[in-house]
Amino acid sequence: MKPENPIDTILDALASQQRQGETSLIVRLEPDLIQDAMNALRCYRKLFAPVIPGLTDTVPIYAAYERMRQAEETKHTILLLVECQTMGEFREALGRLPIRKSSEWRSFSTTESVGPY
Repeated sequence: MKPENPIDTILDALASQQRQGETSLIVRLEPDLIQDAMNALRCYRKLFAPVIPGLTDTVPIYAAYERMRQAEETKHTILLLVECQTMGEFREALGRLPIRKSSEWRSFSTTESVGPY
């Protein structure tokens, strides 16, 4: 069963995490909700990452998210894992993701390489 308004469900999940004192705000969403999530979460710093459950190594994704979150601890940063079922859906999700300019990444870059996502 899909919720009537999935973005409200995502916002409710984030609010619940915040009320529980969570510092890491992480939600999973379907690829077709990327644009809606970008619109609904305008005032937050966001990191979108497409994943195929069981196949994608999420360790570098979480590491990049933690560096981004710790770079500006006073701002809420949200990791949105875009769950894809196939490589075709994964590629489609990549095309929908917001692309950051390299200058926006400098504030939390380190000497170790995290590779492209």
